[in-house]
Amino acid sequence: MGLTAVTFDFWGTLYQNTLYTSERLRALGDELERHGQAHSRAELEAAYGHAWSVWLQIWRDEQRTIPVDRWVDELLGDLRAELPVHAKQALGEAIEMAYLHGERPSPIAGVTDVVPRLAERYPLGLISDTGLTPGRVLREVMRRDGLLSHFEVMTFSDELGVAKPQPKAFLDTLRVLGVSPEEAAHIGDLPETDLVGARGVGMKTVLFLGASGRDDGLPLADAVFEDYVELPALLEALERA
Repeated sequence: MGLTAVTFDFWGTLYQNTLYTSERLRALGDELERHGQAHSRAELEAAYGHAWSVWLQIWRDEQRTIPVDRWVDELLGDLRAELPVHAKQALGEAIEMAYLHGERPSPIAGVTDVVPRLAERYPLGLISDTGLTPGRVLREVMRRDGLLSHFEVMTFSDELGVAKPQPKAFLDTLRVLGVSPEEAAHIGDLPETDLVGARGVGMKTVLFLGASGRDDGLPLADAVFEDYVELPALLEALERA
Protein backbone atom coordinates (compact mmCIF):
# COMPACT_ATOMS: atom_id res chain seq x y z
CA MET A 1 0.00 0.00 0.00
CA GLY A 2 1.31 3.47 -0.89
CA LEU A 3 2.08 6.47 1.29
CA THR A 4 -0.69 9.00 1.87
CA ALA A 5 0.24 10.72 5.18
CA VAL A 6 3.37 11.62 7.14
CA THR A 7 3.92 12.24 10.87
CA PHE A 8 6.92 13.83 12.55
CA ASP A 9 8.59 13.76 15.93
CA PHE A 10 9.38 17.23 17.37
CA TRP A 11 12.63 17.31 19.38
CA GLY A 12 15.68 16.20 17.42
CA THR A 13 13.63 15.82 14.25
CA LEU A 14 11.92 19.14 13.52
CA TYR A 15 13.65 21.22 16.20
CA GLN A 16 17.09 21.27 17.75
CA ASN A 17 17.22 19.75 21.23
CA THR A 18 17.40 22.69 23.64
CA LEU A 19 17.14 22.43 27.44
CA TYR A 20 17.18 26.07 28.63
CA THR A 21 18.61 24.80 31.91
CA SER A 22 20.17 28.11 32.96
CA GLU A 23 16.92 30.03 32.53
CA ARG A 24 14.98 27.47 34.54
CA LEU A 25 17.58 27.31 37.28
CA ARG A 26 17.43 31.09 37.50
CA ALA A 27 13.65 30.98 37.90
CA LEU A 28 13.98 28.36 40.65
CA GLY A 29 16.69 30.29 42.48
CA ASP A 30 14.82 33.59 42.26
CA GLU A 31 11.58 32.10 43.60
CA LEU A 32 13.35 30.46 46.53
CA GLU A 33 15.24 33.65 47.33
CA ARG A 34 12.00 35.67 47.31
CA HIS A 35 10.75 33.36 50.04
CA GLY A 36 13.90 33.49 52.16
CA GLN A 37 15.26 30.09 51.07
CA ALA A 38 18.30 30.91 48.97
CA HIS A 39 20.38 27.96 47.72
CA SER A 40 23.71 27.67 46.00
CA ARG A 41 24.01 27.08 42.27
CA ALA A 42 25.43 23.61 42.98
CA GLU A 43 22.40 22.73 45.11
CA LEU A 44 20.01 23.96 42.42
CA GLU A 45 21.84 21.96 39.75
CA ALA A 46 21.73 18.81 41.88
CA ALA A 47 17.99 19.20 42.40
CA TYR A 48 17.51 19.76 38.68
CA GLY A 49 19.44 16.58 37.95
CA HIS A 50 17.30 14.67 40.42
CA ALA A 51 14.07 15.90 38.83
CA TRP A 52 15.31 14.94 35.37
CA SER A 53 16.18 11.46 36.59
CA VAL A 54 12.62 11.05 37.87
CA TRP A 55 11.25 12.28 34.53
CA LEU A 56 13.46 9.87 32.59
CA GLN A 57 12.54 6.89 34.74
CA ILE A 58 8.81 7.48 34.38
CA TRP A 59 9.15 8.22 30.66
CA ARG A 60 11.03 4.98 30.06
CA ASP A 61 9.28 2.66 32.52
CA GLU A 62 5.70 3.96 32.42
CA GLN A 63 5.72 5.58 28.97
CA ARG A 64 4.23 8.85 30.07
CA THR A 65 5.57 12.31 30.90
CA ILE A 66 5.09 13.98 34.26
CA PRO A 67 3.37 17.39 34.62
CA VAL A 68 5.26 20.46 35.75
CA ASP A 69 3.73 20.44 39.24
CA ARG A 70 5.29 17.01 39.86
CA TRP A 71 8.57 18.39 38.52
CA VAL A 72 8.40 21.34 40.95
CA ASP A 73 7.63 18.99 43.85
CA GLU A 74 10.69 16.90 42.97
CA LEU A 75 12.88 20.00 42.85
CA LEU A 76 11.66 21.32 46.19
CA GLY A 77 11.79 17.91 47.84
CA ASP A 78 15.42 17.42 46.85
CA LEU A 79 16.24 20.89 48.20
CA ARG A 80 14.18 20.33 51.37
CA ALA A 81 12.46 23.60 50.57
CA GLU A 82 8.85 24.71 50.72
CA LEU A 83 6.94 27.31 48.75
CA PRO A 84 3.34 28.51 49.05
CA VAL A 85 0.92 27.26 46.43
CA HIS A 86 0.92 30.50 44.42
CA ALA A 87 4.72 30.54 44.30
CA LYS A 88 4.86 26.93 43.12
CA GLN A 89 2.38 27.76 40.39
CA ALA A 90 4.41 30.78 39.32
CA LEU A 91 7.58 28.69 39.22
CA GLY A 92 5.86 25.99 37.18
CA GLU A 93 4.63 28.56 34.68
CA ALA A 94 8.09 30.12 34.37
CA ILE A 95 9.58 26.68 33.70
CA GLU A 96 6.97 25.84 31.07
CA MET A 97 7.13 29.19 29.29
CA ALA A 98 10.93 29.41 29.04
CA TYR A 99 10.92 28.96 25.26
CA LEU A 100 8.63 31.94 24.74
CA HIS A 101 10.97 34.33 26.56
CA GLY A 102 14.21 35.31 24.87
CA GLU A 103 15.72 33.11 22.19
CA ARG A 104 13.41 30.28 21.17
CA PRO A 105 14.48 26.82 19.95
CA SER A 106 15.51 26.65 16.32
CA PRO A 107 14.08 24.44 13.58
CA ILE A 108 16.61 22.01 12.16
CA ALA A 109 18.18 23.19 8.92
CA GLY A 110 15.86 22.65 5.98
CA VAL A 111 12.68 22.13 8.00
CA THR A 112 11.08 25.49 7.23
CA ASP A 113 11.68 24.96 3.51
CA VAL A 114 10.75 21.28 3.19
CA VAL A 115 7.75 20.93 5.52
CA PRO A 116 5.54 23.40 3.57
CA ARG A 117 6.36 21.52 0.36
CA LEU A 118 5.46 18.19 1.94
CA ALA A 119 2.19 19.61 3.27
CA GLU A 120 1.11 20.24 -0.32
CA ARG A 121 1.47 16.52 -1.05
CA TYR A 122 0.57 14.77 2.24
CA PRO A 123 -1.54 15.49 5.31
CA LEU A 124 0.98 16.00 8.12
CA GLY A 125 0.80 15.10 11.80
CA LEU A 126 3.05 15.67 14.79
CA ILE A 127 3.62 13.12 17.57
CA SER A 128 5.72 14.54 20.39
CA ASP A 129 6.75 13.54 23.89
CA THR A 130 6.97 16.67 26.01
CA GLY A 131 9.44 17.40 28.78
CA LEU A 132 9.13 20.70 30.61
CA THR A 133 7.55 22.46 27.65
CA PRO A 134 3.88 21.51 27.14
CA GLY A 135 2.09 21.21 23.84
CA ARG A 136 0.40 24.59 24.14
CA VAL A 137 3.82 26.29 24.24
CA LEU A 138 5.29 24.19 21.43
CA ARG A 139 2.34 25.15 19.23
CA GLU A 140 3.18 28.80 19.79
CA VAL A 141 6.84 28.15 18.96
CA MET A 142 5.78 26.53 15.68
CA ARG A 143 3.34 29.35 14.95
CA ARG A 144 6.17 31.89 15.27
CA ASP A 145 8.24 29.89 12.81
CA GLY A 146 5.41 29.58 10.28
CA LEU A 147 5.12 25.80 10.69
CA LEU A 148 1.92 25.32 12.70
CA SER A 149 -0.51 25.76 9.83
CA HIS A 150 1.08 22.92 7.85
CA PHE A 151 0.06 20.25 10.39
CA GLU A 152 -3.46 18.89 10.49
CA VAL A 153 -3.09 17.24 13.90
CA MET A 154 -0.66 17.52 16.81
CA THR A 155 -0.43 14.89 19.53
CA PHE A 156 1.51 15.82 22.67
CA SER A 157 2.16 13.43 25.55
CA ASP A 158 1.18 15.97 28.21
CA GLU A 159 -2.27 16.24 26.63
CA LEU A 160 -2.74 12.60 25.62
CA GLY A 161 -1.56 11.09 28.90
CA VAL A 162 0.79 8.56 27.30
CA ALA A 163 4.14 8.80 25.54
CA LYS A 164 5.75 7.00 22.63
CA PRO A 165 6.08 4.12 21.89
CA GLN A 166 2.53 3.60 23.20
CA PRO A 167 0.28 2.69 20.23
CA LYS A 168 -2.34 5.26 21.27
CA ALA A 169 0.00 8.14 20.42
CA PHE A 170 0.25 6.95 16.83
CA LEU A 171 -3.23 5.54 16.31
CA ASP A 172 -5.03 8.61 17.64
CA THR A 173 -3.01 10.80 15.30
CA LEU A 174 -3.73 8.60 12.29
CA ARG A 175 -7.42 8.49 13.15
CA VAL A 176 -7.62 12.27 12.90
CA LEU A 177 -5.66 12.22 9.64
CA GLY A 178 -8.11 9.63 8.34
CA VAL A 179 -5.53 7.09 7.19
CA SER A 180 -4.58 3.55 8.14
CA PRO A 181 -1.13 2.82 9.60
CA GLU A 182 -0.05 1.08 6.40
CA GLU A 183 -0.65 4.32 4.49
CA ALA A 184 1.53 6.48 6.74
CA ALA A 185 5.19 7.03 7.59
CA HIS A 186 6.59 8.38 10.84
CA ILE A 187 9.83 10.39 10.90
CA GLY A 188 11.88 10.51 14.09
CA ASP A 189 15.36 10.34 15.59
CA LEU A 190 14.88 7.96 18.55
CA PRO A 191 14.71 4.24 17.71
CA GLU A 192 13.23 3.20 21.07
CA THR A 193 10.26 5.58 20.86
CA ASP A 194 9.74 6.78 17.29
CA LEU A 195 10.69 3.69 15.33
CA VAL A 196 9.51 1.02 17.78
CA GLY A 197 6.17 2.77 18.26
CA ALA A 198 5.49 3.46 14.59
CA ARG A 199 6.60 0.02 13.46
CA GLY A 200 4.49 -1.56 16.19
CA VAL A 201 1.25 -0.18 14.74
CA GLY A 202 2.20 -0.95 11.15
CA MET A 203 3.51 2.42 9.93
CA LYS A 204 6.52 2.91 7.72
CA THR A 205 9.52 4.23 9.65
CA VAL A 206 12.00 6.91 8.64
CA LEU A 207 15.08 7.55 10.77
CA PHE A 208 16.55 11.09 10.86
CA LEU A 209 20.28 11.02 11.58
CA GLY A 210 20.99 14.72 11.23
CA ALA A 211 20.58 15.75 14.87
CA SER A 212 21.61 12.85 17.10
CA GLY A 213 23.52 10.76 14.59
CA ARG A 214 22.20 7.63 16.28
CA ASP A 215 22.46 4.83 13.77
CA ASP A 216 21.49 2.02 16.17
CA GLY A 217 17.97 2.26 14.78
CA LEU A 218 18.93 1.32 11.24
CA PRO A 219 17.46 -2.22 11.49
CA LEU A 220 14.08 -0.69 12.41
CA ALA A 221 14.02 1.91 9.63
CA ASP A 222 12.44 1.60 6.21
CA ALA A 223 14.43 4.64 5.12
CA VAL A 224 17.15 6.92 6.53
CA PHE A 225 18.20 10.52 5.84
CA GLU A 226 20.68 13.06 7.22
CA ASP A 227 19.66 16.25 5.43
CA TYR A 228 16.13 17.54 4.84
CA VAL A 229 16.91 18.14 1.19
CA GLU A 230 16.81 14.34 0.83
CA LEU A 231 13.37 13.87 2.38
CA PRO A 232 10.92 14.62 -0.49
CA ALA A 233 12.54 12.12 -2.84
CA LEU A 234 12.82 9.57 -0.05
CA LEU A 235 9.10 9.81 0.70
CA GLU A 236 8.26 9.55 -2.98
CA ALA A 237 10.23 6.31 -3.11
CA LEU A 238 8.27 4.97 -0.13
CA GLU A 239 5.06 6.07 -1.82
CA ARG A 240 5.92 4.07 -4.93
CA ALA A 241 6.86 1.06 -2.81
